[in-house]
Amino acid sequence: MDVGNSEHCTKREWRVKIALLEDNPSILDYLSRALEMMGHTVHKYPDSTSLLDTLFNGERVRTPLPYDLLLVDLLLPGNISGLEAIHTIRRAIPQELLPIVIISACSQKELEEVHRQLPSVPIVRKPFRIQELLQTIDEVMVY
Repeated sequence: MDVGNSEHCTKREWRVKIALLEDNPSILDYLSRALEMMGHTVHKYPDSTSLLDTLFNGERVRTPLPYDLLLVDLLLPGNISGLEAIHTIRRAIPQELLPIVIISACSQKELEEVHRQLPSVPIVRKPFRIQELLQTIDEVMVY
């Protein structure tokens, strides 16, 4: 992943509240800093449970939703993988209300299987350039 030039050309100015679910502290810090440099607000989650506790009050979705976008790594420690967290979220909150982007270092074969399960969820494969992630964020946000 490379921050490269911090200028991001977009058709519209946007500031997004992002939940970043990533267990690697270096990647978590890097991505949150890069996204914050672009004007976004980033809340960091090292495991699925803490993110799900923020989105749900028991079985009910917290309203208003605290985030505009979720960035989710698939390979996470604990009892709930990133994929399981996405399935839990999708059962209660549609993509239109809370877009999700997967960021993962899984193999191409594994990511193809994930894409079959979640065809509407974009996948950005690690390593990636920050511009690729910013473009994907721009594409999934509904204005």
